[in-house]
Amino acid sequence: MPKKPIKKSVSQPSKPEVYSFHRFLKDVYEVVVPAVILFLIIHTFFLQAQVVPSPSMHPTIMVHDQFLLNKTAYWFRKPQRFDIVVFKPPAAADFNGDFVKRIIGLSGETIKVQGGVVYINNEPLKESFITPDRAPIADFNPFIIPDGEVFTMGDNRNNSKDSRYWGALPIQNIKGKAWWRYWPLNRIGIVR
Repeated sequence: MPKKPIKKSVSQPSKPEVYSFHRFLKDVYEVVVPAVILFLIIHTFFLQAQVVPSPSMHPTIMVHDQFLLNKTAYWFRKPQRFDIVVFKPPAAADFNGDFVKRIIGLSGETIKVQGGVVYINNEPLKESFITPDRAPIADFNPFIIPDGEVFTMGDNRNNSKDSRYWGALPIQNIKGKAWWRYWPLNRIGIVR
């Protein structure tokens, strides 16, 4: 018995799917909405971009440097001496924006500046990031840092409005620690 030839089915070319407004809305819902939610969560609780508007931290952080603020830095530990922090200044600073300064004194310590040197509890503080040309010109009388507060100063000591002018900083005003500089590209890296 002869075999019947197998008929190959010829498929009709399908029409290309038209990108409809409904499909666009579905794509937005599946891609854009989760991305925005993820961004808001990260920005609110973990990291935030910061731009430095003043020269008070030169040369550690230059004007217009951009870095990420680590908002989780103090979830499980207290601020440490020499941390560079971003904070809401106290009312006495008479400024509405954020400040970026370095923590120099901790709660309960006595701080003073004499002859261009910072003293903590009458011991000179070793500050490798302060060169003689940026050492403070003016003296600062002894000050006992209250509990729950820190004393901040800019690295550019003679061009920084800091705790010497408006007093100690309540720890709850600290928003986080300066972490990763991403701009300019030639200075990219951890902020120290």
